[in-house]
Amino acid sequence: MRKILVSVVLALVLVVSAAVPAFAADTDTVTVSATPAIISIANAPTAWTMNDSTATVTPGDDVIRKATTYWSNDLGNTTSPTATVAADECRFTVTNDGTVPVDIEISMSSFVGGDAMVNGDGGTAGAGAGVFGAEVYLVGAAIADAVNITIAGTADVIANLPDTTGNTKKWGLEILTQSDDFTDATQQDSAVVLTATEYTG
Repeated sequence: MRKILVSVVLALVLVVSAAVPAFAADTDTVTVSATPAIISIANAPTAWTMNDSTATVTPGDDVIRKATTYWSNDLGNTTSPTATVAADECRFTVTNDGTVPVDIEISMSSFVGGDAMVNGDGGTAGAGAGVFGAEVYLVGAAIADAVNITIAGTADVIANLPDTTGNTKKWGLEILTQSDDFTDATQQDSAVVLTATEYTG
């Protein structure tokens, strides 16, 4: 009788033990990940000499004339891009290397140095005595749809530039110089500034 009881007790102990997890724990961990929204753009190249002598098809002589339109077209600065702008007619490429899609505003200051031209803020139609007009054109868009660029900045010139596939955009400048004679041969410089903000739809 004693042997039978021992066997039963052992069997119960084994059953109870099997119901307990092998690695019991009274805590566990959740890992929380967070990726910041970073706005970051890069533009290349960072300079342009109007009437550039390095243009591949019709090089200029690195000096400008009055009442003349110049495009940052690497084929030739006095050559208008085609009706629908091609990639090789755009000198500049802006890249969204942040983590969110962006809109890009572009501004252009008046020139500084010598007989400096003033940005008339009216695009090429606003050029006149001592005043130049500036516009931006985009690859794949109609050259007729070039956008006026002001001193204060023109918003959403490039809209919804992705942060993943297709995160680059080629673009160019169109500048009509002042209508009157220049009186000073000193080089003058202007700053074109690209400012990105998060695209919100």
